[in-house]
Amino acid sequence: MKKAVLISLFLVLVTSLWAQTPEWTEYCRLQKIVRYEDLPSDSAYNIYYKMDSIYSAIPLYTDLFRYLEKAIECNKQEKMKELAFRLIRWKCFDNRLFDNPKMEPLKQMEFWAELDSLAKMHCDKRKYTDYMRKLYDLQMSDQQCRKLLHQPLNQEERDSVWQIIRQTDSLNLEQLKDLIELYGFPTWEKVGDHYAFCAWLIAQHSEPNFLHYYVEQMKKAVANNNAGRSELAYMIDRDLMNRNLPQLYGTQIVSVYLEDNMPENRLWIVEDLEHLNDRRENMLLEPLNLSDIELYDEKELFRGN
Repeated sequence: MKKAVLISLFLVLVTSLWAQTPEWTEYCRLQKIVRYEDLPSDSAYNIYYKMDSIYSAIPLYTDLFRYLEKAIECNKQEKMKELAFRLIRWKCFDNRLFDNPKMEPLKQMEFWAELDSLAKMHCDKRKYTDYMRKLYDLQMSDQQCRKLLHQPLNQEERDSVWQIIRQTDSLNLEQLKDLIELYGFPTWEKVGDHYAFCAWLIAQHSEPNFLHYYVEQMKKAVANNNAGRSELAYMIDRDLMNRNLPQLYGTQIVSVYLEDNMPENRLWIVEDLEHLNDRRENMLLEPLNLSDIELYDEKELFRGN
């Protein structure tokens, strides 16, 4: 007797990064150390310095911001100036970051007036505060209903939660469509990286046709350095998997429930597996160790006696 296999989809929990070259592999290794280990400020600063030297410029906005924090903690005044002005050049920069108490020492520096002026000029170009607030509200509703899944639930309760999630996703999608029609696509330049991520999250949980539309819009934004490459990689892979096609970047995993009803994680089918990590580097995704992941086999969808 054949037994149907239940499949639930979720994202691979990997850190976003630059390819399988030795330099990028080292960058990823250093990034994990500085993000997840409790290091003294001077040690963390030195690691960020090494990361910055690998590509002659840290390729991730969030890493650059943390580097600036460590330069401030270590009172590296020339580096503080360099990093602060580099940070402003990112389209996703939000001048409110300078309201962070950790940024307070910058305001005592001789270059602060020029820095503050540039930050305000950048902020004046952004006239979408209402857009940003509404995207944040959508993201909060998206995450709030999913928090219920982390509680101990029986099957009936879990089914009820998923019904709530589907209803929430549907309402959020309609609101996101209305916002895009009113304000345009949520690029870094319009709303900054945080609120662009809020919109991306809603799109990730949307129906396939809209997700495919979002992929095409994100491609244009990334080409203009106006959206995140790693987020685009996840979106492309989800879109391909929705259409039952091989993914490109290895961001999608399926959890396969077999006869013993225990889940086994499998990497969704990948096109040109040999060059997967080269493509991941180009999208700022860390190398994937394929020896740790089993590949998905469609034949396991059904198993006979």
